[in-house]
This record gives sequence, structure tokens and C-alpha cells, in this order.
Amino acid sequence: MSEKMLTTSHQHRLRSNRRNFPHDQLERGLCLNDLYAGVTTHDHRTAKLIDAYLHHRIYDQYGLNSHTTTESCWTRTDFEPRTSKILTNDSASLYAHLNVYSLAFGEYMFGCLTIILLLATLGATWIDFNARPNDLFVDAFSIRRNVQRLWAAPKPNALPFLDGFRALGMLTILIVHSQLPMIRMPVWNTEALEAQANHFIFPLVNSGNTHMIQFFFTLGGMVFGISCLRHFDRSPSFRFMYFIDKLLRRLVRLLPAYGFIIIYQATWYRRIRRGPLEYKFNDFCLNNWWSNILFVNNYIHTTKPCLQFSWYLGADFQLFLIGSALLLLVWKFPSTKGWLVRVMVAVALVLPGYIIYTTLTTATMTFDMRHALAELRTYDHFLKYYLPSHTNISGYFFGIIAAMVYRSALATGSPDQSLPILQKWLKVSLVALVGLNAFTTLLPFVSEDQQHSLFLAIYGSLLKASWGCSYSLVFLVFALKGKSRLLDMLSHSGLQFFAKISYCMYIVQYSVIYGLYTNFPIPMVYGGFNL
Repeated sequence: MSEKMLTTSHQHRLRSNRRNFPHDQLERGLCLNDLYAGVTTHDHRTAKLIDAYLHHRIYDQYGLNSHTTTESCWTRTDFEPRTSKILTNDSASLYAHLNVYSLAFGEYMFGCLTIILLLATLGATWIDFNARPNDLFVDAFSIRRNVQRLWAAPKPNALPFLDGFRALGMLTILIVHSQLPMIRMPVWNTEALEAQANHFIFPLVNSGNTHMIQFFFTLGGMVFGISCLRHFDRSPSFRFMYFIDKLLRRLVRLLPAYGFIIIYQATWYRRIRRGPLEYKFNDFCLNNWWSNILFVNNYIHTTKPCLQFSWYLGADFQLFLIGSALLLLVWKFPSTKGWLVRVMVAVALVLPGYIIYTTLTTATMTFDMRHALAELRTYDHFLKYYLPSHTNISGYFFGIIAAMVYRSALATGSPDQSLPILQKWLKVSLVALVGLNAFTTLLPFVSEDQQHSLFLAIYGSLLKASWGCSYSLVFLVFALKGKSRLLDMLSHSGLQFFAKISYCMYIVQYSVIYGLYTNFPIPMVYGGFNL
């Protein structure tokens, strides 16, 4: 690569509909190595040369006038070490100098932390194989003991099929998330992507993808509810510290690995994604890491997120706190369980519709290529309805209610009597689910005018509730059902293993997926094998 070589991407104007790529913008990479010997990154003559050159190219090819905007420029010097920058009296240069050294310190800190963890793991494993002491350090870091725990059989009273569901759900999420960045990549066959987005069945598929998150909220609510209610049965006397202990245990499970990945994102990720396409995959962990650590990143810095997919962790943690407060009331005042269930159902049905109506968002997430290209960070529905915990409360509440029904059926010794009733309700719920989702195929033809629509508010609320209700009934039916091949498959040790490492896979997926895409050397082919 020549020292004077740089690449640039540009845009020019045409027309398109919302489900297509913006046809008024054409993005290209251009090498000026042989065109302009005096090229520099910030030279205004470079921008003029690019504009003139591409203007003639576009006009000769399409007969269209165009205007060029430079999105990113790269020269060889951008890839060279910058720690030798000379400090000047200029305040801008001073800030740049300090920023470079602060990043270098962060990189050293992450490297040292990684080495310490590796040495601790190797040391604990060596001690375990030679002395096998009952030591907390060895128990935490020994590879042998951790592998044993990962492959350990579930407890007798557990519902292992729920972990099987979790593993399959996480696999689905990883596949979907690995495909999404392709929209922002240079693609040879953009017409194939547009044809898919305009297919009549696509809104139905998109609805399933959008509401997949309700699967995890419902599952989380049911698992948490069963754990608490089982404890209430064993220890009827109220003890507030039980929930404090639950909270601390949850933080201990989440924060160490989460913090490690955030430090990586704030330091080394910028090196991994360095290149002409890095502006497409911006991450803001260096400045906004604290919103993740406090689990409020689904409300704060939503347009400049740190680890964008981690919004779920914030929402789930907030729902955990809400669920803890509700179950605390059930434990302290058992007679309130009935009306509390009614309140949860009412909130699950009313609150999402209220948000849709008052914020003028769409009933469900519709596909708009402009927002997809911006990672949905400009999409009102995503920011106001998809991310907040209060709009995702229905799935979590249905999960807690399912846990109450399950524990009640076991306590009364009537699982066999409850199962046929639940199966009938499941059929009704699935019919409603299919019908409500089928209507999404008509949404692309509904006017986009921003107005208060009571119909769309009710529809959007029922659509979201139908997913949470259906998931909870599926989990309930499986929990009360006897042995079956499907239950045995979901309870397989391989799925149990995958479920236990699913959290780690979830928090590292952003770094891995985006790191790979930013370093892809050639334009991609959608729907084909790329190497």
C-alpha cells in the first residue's frame, strides 16, 4: 500500500422507498494513489478532487448530477503508531496528545488484567491437579472445576428443559445478530436485500425476529419466580435480606465478565476495527461505560451506546428489581397474590398501548432501511418502545404468573388436572398470536402519518402480549407434562452446557461480529458464501 493512498466513501442523490437502500445515496470507496500525488487527509484540495472526479464518473455513467460528502479518509499514517506526537501550545493538539496517551494506558491496563487472569487460571488449575484443596481461589479459577460445573447434572427439582430453550434461543439470536451488519457493508447484490425487504411475508418474519426478545424476558420471569416461590414454601417467615442476597449474587455473576468486555471495547476494540469501514461500527464504551455498569443503558445514551446489544442486560436487571418488589409483597402478604396477578395482567395489556399512543410510535417495529443503516439509533420505535423495560414488562409479568400457576399446581397436587386446561389456553393463545402477526403483512401499506391511533395502540399492545402469553403457556405445559422425547432433547447435557455459557457468548458477540465485519477485505455477496 502506498504511503499516499487513502480511501473515501461518498453519497449522491436519487430516490427510493423506505424499505430499500436510499437510492439518493451511492457509497463508494476510491483510491487516490495514482490520481493525486499531494494527497493529505485534511487538505481541502483532496475533497475538491474527489467531488470533481466522481461527479464526472456519475454523470458519464448515469447522466445525473451529484454532490460528494466524505465520510472517512485513510492514509498509511493512520495505521502507524501515534505515541510520538509532539506536544504543542495548541489546545487541540494538547487534547489529542492526552487522549492518545489515555488510550495507551487503557490498553496496557487491559493487557495486564488479561495476563493476571491467565496466570490465575493456570496457577489454580496446577494447584487443583496437584493438591486439590478446598480453596475459594482454586474453586473460582481452576479449569477442571469449572468444566465439571458446566457439565454437572441439573438439580432434582430443576426444570432442565428451560435451559434447553435458553440455549436454542441464544443460538437464534447469535445467527440473527451475525447477519444484521451485512446491511451496512459493501454488497454486490443489493437488489437481493431489497427484494427480501419488499417481500410480502417479510413483515411477518420481522415481527418474529423483533419479538424474540420476549422469549428471554418471559423465561427470565418464570425462572426467577419459581426460584423465589420455592424458597417461600420452604421458609414461610419473611426475610428482606433474601432479596438483597439475590441482588448481590446476580451482580457477582454479571459484573466481572461484563466489566472485562467493556474495558476491551474501550481500549483494544478501536485497534481491531481500524480501517475504512470503522465509521460504520462506532462504539462509545470509552465515554459511556458507566451507563452499562449501572444497568441503565437502555434509557441513557441509547443513540451512542456501549455494546449496543447489551441494552437487554439493563432491561432485564430493571425487570428483576420490579419482580423482586412484587414477589416481596407476595411473601409478606400472601393474601395479595390474587389482586397482584390482576394488576400485572392489566399493566401488561395497557402500558405498551399507552406508550404507543402517547409517543406516536408505530405499533411494532417495521423495517426501514434508513434506520437499519444507522443501527436503529435514529428509529423512534426502537428507542422509545423496544429498549425500555416498562414496555417489555408484559413478557416478564407473564413469566412470573406462569411460575405462580406452576407452584400452585404442584402445591395442590393437581398437575394432571391443570394440564388439559392450560393446553386449551395455549391453543387459543397461539391462534391469537398467528392472527395478530399475520396482520403485520398489511402494515407496510398503512399510512406513516404521525397521529394518535387508538387502533394501532391496542393492536401493538395485544401483539406484544400475545408473544409473552404464548411463551409462558408453552413453558407451563412443558413443566407440567410427563416425559417425552422433546423434553429429553431439550434437557440434553449439551444444551445445558451451552445455556451456562450463553451469557458470556452474548456479551462478546458484539466485539467478535463487528470486529470481523470491519476487517472484511472485499465487497460481500448477500445470500452467498464469502471468503
